[in-house]
Amino acid sequence: MGMRPPTTAPGQHLGCYDRLHALRQDSSSGSSILSGSSTPPLPAIAENWEVHSAHSVFSDSGSSCGSDTILDMHSPLPPFDALDGFARSAPEMNDVKPLQMDPLDGFPKEHYDDDIPTSREMFAPTSALSRSSSYPDPQSAFISPTSGGSPYDFTIPAFSEFTNRESRRGLLDHFCNVLSHLIVFKEDNGNPFRQLVLPMAQKSPPLLNAIYAISSAHLEHRGLQMEERALDLHSKALQGLANLIAHKDEGNRDEVLAVIILLLYYEIVRSGSSAVLTSHLRGALSIMRERRGRRGLTSTFLERAFRYFDVASALSFGTSPMSGTILSPTTNEIPNFREAASAISAVDTLYGLVADLWPVLHRLSSLEDVKRSIEKAEMESPGHDKANNMRTEFDTTTSNIELALQQWVPKIPASVVATENPADDSRLQSILNNAEAHKQASFVHLYRTILSVPRSSPKVQTPVKQTLQACLRVVIFSGPMAALLWPLFTAASEAVEDVDRNVARTMFRQLESRQGMNNIVTGWEVCEELWRRSDSGHGEIGWRDVARDMGSEVIFG
Repeated sequence: MGMRPPTTAPGQHLGCYDRLHALRQDSSSGSSILSGSSTPPLPAIAENWEVHSAHSVFSDSGSSCGSDTILDMHSPLPPFDALDGFARSAPEMNDVKPLQMDPLDGFPKEHYDDDIPTSREMFAPTSALSRSSSYPDPQSAFISPTSGGSPYDFTIPAFSEFTNRESRRGLLDHFCNVLSHLIVFKEDNGNPFRQLVLPMAQKSPPLLNAIYAISSAHLEHRGLQMEERALDLHSKALQGLANLIAHKDEGNRDEVLAVIILLLYYEIVRSGSSAVLTSHLRGALSIMRERRGRRGLTSTFLERAFRYFDVASALSFGTSPMSGTILSPTTNEIPNFREAASAISAVDTLYGLVADLWPVLHRLSSLEDVKRSIEKAEMESPGHDKANNMRTEFDTTTSNIELALQQWVPKIPASVVATENPADDSRLQSILNNAEAHKQASFVHLYRTILSVPRSSPKVQTPVKQTLQACLRVVIFSGPMAALLWPLFTAASEAVEDVDRNVARTMFRQLESRQGMNNIVTGWEVCEELWRRSDSGHGEIGWRDVARDMGSEVIFG
């Protein structure tokens, strides 16, 4: 379910320029998906559910934030170590703190966030939020881009080195000027999809078709009908990938892996199937295992993207990650972009501020599969030593993960944490709250899905509220919303109070408006149905059961 198509007269044909122009007008028209769902006015939300300022998110955490050490954005994902020495402290309901200030007073807004509502606008008496327009001027498809850091100087019209077809140049423009911005956390040193992937596509028809397919799918979700359907372009990319794999050698492994990674993003945009996504992940894993040469910058970036999708898909489908035996590259194997002289240098391009939390999420995502194995063993051989040993190991692992989550804080410069005015870097504050949302959603997943704590328990509802608060602050601080669906959906699916559900609806609307991907719509629809069934006396029904009944699959990414 996407945006309604732009209105055209019978028989009228829209060219690429007209389509993008119509899309831009439609994106700012205030239309909203799921407009038929009942959403109370936002003042009711603000009145009963307050948000505390971002600078206090980690005020009760350990002293790690006070360190002068800044996380290297290109450091490998660290291994998970058992943290038995950590002090255990359960979160309390009073950790949800009231807001005593307007978080947007004096804040500079990013240039692409002009249509994101401020806190005052979000709590204005209106029943629908305006749709943000992150689309560039459509004329930009026909002038030379001026992005710094690109190894290519494109001629006029833009992207003519790739294709002489106007519609496809428009798709390339959409990928460079819209999509590539939506799937990274920062671009202070350039966008890796434009710097690393796009140049490779000039000599790779399968990779180019994958880019076309993603852009076309994203525009189709917005209601535009392109000259070439996303499905047809996707089929061409798959055929090209099959040919690459049939003739693979060490020289084209990056090309093959890049095609697979982009096809994974295509599944996110289209809200595809678990079978297809799993097949792509297996293919990528095979390519990574067969690599013999030294990893370059492109290889490292693509493999880090794989590790992200590997954990995200495991959380989506309740399976174990595939990359359990894949070793992270050493620091020496990771070439650096030129140094950034700002606090944003602490942010990882793909992971934001959760790069060092990812190994914990890797372990956490594998526990659902382990839990099913233990339950099967206990049912088949109750009291057997094997089942008892598995249960003991499971309990130890969950305790270690709980302690690791309680002690984790993102590594950011001490000067940023200590500043009295968080407005100095609102973008970083937004990314900081994205990290906090991941941490709190991890508690929700651990307690509810892995340990089967009742949904109504404060142990579940406390991190639910904190996750939704953190998600809302991501919007208030007008920062990137990459990777926000998993924490938002995890908390929303367990929300029991109307005020929390209304905040979740607000966030789903804002997230879909900014990102424009169908997996967000699917997640929203599943949550609405889950809430309806829970209120109708279906008890502790799980979201995967609801999605299965609806014939849907929620894919995080």
